[in-house]
Amino acid sequence: MTCMPDHTPNRDFWIEQIRLAASVLVGAILFAVSVTWLSTTDLDAHARAHALALALGLPLAIAPFSQACAIRQKLRNHRLHQRVQRLANSDDLTGLANRRHFTHKATQRLITARDQGKQLALLLVDIDWFKRVNDTFGHEAGDETLCHIANTLIHAAPQGALVARLGGEEFTILCTMESDVHLSELAEAVRKATEAASFIYRGDHISVTISLGLATARTDDTLSALLSRADKALYKAKNCGRNQFALAA
Repeated sequence: MTCMPDHTPNRDFWIEQIRLAASVLVGAILFAVSVTWLSTTDLDAHARAHALALALGLPLAIAPFSQACAIRQKLRNHRLHQRVQRLANSDDLTGLANRRHFTHKATQRLITARDQGKQLALLLVDIDWFKRVNDTFGHEAGDETLCHIANTLIHAAPQGALVARLGGEEFTILCTMESDVHLSELAEAVRKATEAASFIYRGDHISVTISLGLATARTDDTLSALLSRADKALYKAKNCGRNQFALAA
């Protein structure tokens, strides 16, 4: 998976700003020059009328161009706003939802699931021995590994699941689930998919495993409580040898 590119405002935005300002300035200058010329030049009534029509027509001729520039600027501002929102809600490296966005969306989903009588489950995912990847292959390889895991989780997660990177090498999947059996089956499928998804980075073969902590939402659960129980289950999975999952009590 290719990591998210660095998003910076496009210079075309500023070019549009300059074009708009220039068109308005040119129109104003032409009108001012025309009025000044008319006031200082001795013309008969017929010639003055033609000159005045020309002076008034020049800004009107420029107006459509100015309007087009303004419309393009509004569209560009809208795209820039969308980009800023996307950056605020996404993890810079992997493109997944970041912790802030996950917290907001997951809290909403907990309330909705409770109102609709649906069961939500949370899988807390941590890459095993991730520090070894950085130490052995370098931090760029570590970043590529994070992107690779993110891509694996997206493809392994159920449709409609909320997949996020909480920070470091920790990820999460929040989804509806019918029972603990189905949750265990999903966790094992995610674990196997990750274990099988090795990749080559600059000639080096990189393969990692994950540990998972699983928790199903209770009726009175807050997101903090759900994450806490999943974290305890993850700790248990790691203590039992890693590359496995554990269900919260």
